[in-house]
Amino acid sequence: MKKRYIILLSFLLGIIFFISFILLSEKKVFFSLIGNSSIEVRIGDEYKEHGFSAKYCDKYFKLFCKDISKDVKITKREVEEQSKYFLNYSLRYNNSSNVLTREIKFVDKDSPVIELNSSNTSYCPNSNYIEDGYKAYDNVDGDITDKVVKNIKDNKIYYSVSDSSGNKKIIFRDIEYKDIEAPTISLNGGDTVYLFVNQEYKDKGYSALDNCEGDITSKVNINSNVDNKKVGEYKIDYSISDEFGNKTTVSRNVIVYSDISQVPKNGKVVYLTFDDGPGSYTEEILNILNKYNVKATFFVTNQFSKYQYLMKKEYETGHTVAVHTYSHNYKTIYSSLENYMNDFNNINQIIYEQTGSYSKIFRFPGGSSNTISRFNKGIVTEIANRANELGYYYFDWNVDSMDTSTTDSNKIFESVVNGMALNEYSVVLMHDIKKANIESVEKIVSYGLENGYTFLPLEETSPIVHHSINN
Repeated sequence: MKKRYIILLSFLLGIIFFISFILLSEKKVFFSLIGNSSIEVRIGDEYKEHGFSAKYCDKYFKLFCKDISKDVKITKREVEEQSKYFLNYSLRYNNSSNVLTREIKFVDKDSPVIELNSSNTSYCPNSNYIEDGYKAYDNVDGDITDKVVKNIKDNKIYYSVSDSSGNKKIIFRDIEYKDIEAPTISLNGGDTVYLFVNQEYKDKGYSALDNCEGDITSKVNINSNVDNKKVGEYKIDYSISDEFGNKTTVSRNVIVYSDISQVPKNGKVVYLTFDDGPGSYTEEILNILNKYNVKATFFVTNQFSKYQYLMKKEYETGHTVAVHTYSHNYKTIYSSLENYMNDFNNINQIIYEQTGSYSKIFRFPGGSSNTISRFNKGIVTEIANRANELGYYYFDWNVDSMDTSTTDSNKIFESVVNGMALNEYSVVLMHDIKKANIESVEKIVSYGLENGYTFLPLEETSPIVHHSINN
């Protein structure tokens, strides 16, 4: 009986072995993609291969497999739609041919960007918010500023925008209605004024602006300790507060002096001045000054009326146009105060016609120390007093170019630079009707700039150089 069971068991094992042999001997290619057959990639990124599986195994149990990945060929197939392409995975092995396809889609997953043009957070109380500006960009759609939607709620402005792929961005701007900005005060005529002793101080004016209230010049308070009868340095304070307590104070320094040596030293300054023109050489001298961007002062006459137009050119290129005389006839103009003022007003009217403004700066013919006026005793003193009453300023000189006594441009140059070396503030007497000055002016300017001098035009607030009046 036992023998019988053994024979039966052996028969069954034989059958099992035979069937297993049949099953294991039949082979098949197993080929599949790792990951999805359709993969989304962010626009701007590169697709990274997810891989595949390629094996040659028994058909039923996948035992005793052989890796045949090296036989797989990947090819890219473009389509008209630029937002995607396909990858074909081809496998040919042991008379078996397989092709798998994966779709690579590039999708926009980035939200747009909104940029605010200003970071302002505070705005004037009781005002309507005025949009400071914004821009919106998308990595695919480009400029989408026109798609921005605004919504104001609880002192915030919300800016929202969506791109063509549905990606949305929202930012906000806080609005705080308060004034934290101080007003501004601007001084006309600069922050330093030079005042000859006993000369009346006349404020050049000022203006005040507030970011919320606008023009508040009328609210400016002025505190001054200026004493024009005593040499010294003084200060004028201009202060203002807006409705919310923001305060500003600016100051103007007033230097009262009786001698040019009392003017604070701020570096060597040269005031080139030209008398008796404009004439036939004036334009060439102007071209030289403009070439070096140097400004000067022209004390003009009407001796050569056909050159009146050059006064306008002098003014438009930044030079000071000031009064000398209309006729330059000493005997006539110094014969009486009335004659002098008539002559003065006649040339000042021409200055106005050429420049659009009258001049308050003048130079006495021959200077305030001239002796040719002695035929009318006291006339220069009388004119000086009258000019002071009318708010006019006269300037003499402390450097003489000697251009009326020589035609040698080198000698003129030497006279001027030697004089400049002796003064902190040099007011140089020259004449633009002298031909030699076409050469000497360029030499003087070139030397001055190379040696640290500053060239300026005379103004009403410039340090005044006066001679001693002899009559």
